[in-house]
Amino acid sequence: MDFETQVGLLMILNITLAVLGVIVGLLLTYLVIRQGVFHGLRAHTRWIDSGKDYKKIR
Repeated sequence: MDFETQVGLLMILNITLAVLGVIVGLLLTYLVIRQGVFHGLRAHTRWIDSGKDYKKIR
């Protein structure tokens, strides 16, 4: 294998790892934001439900 082929393969490997790192980072960011929104909405629903007076509704 000559030098140009090695450099080409190394560049392909570096680009592939960079793209993979970006994809994994975006996936983790998406999951963290999704969990935060889910827990926030759940806490908000519990807060709203705890303020309701069920005797007045019935």
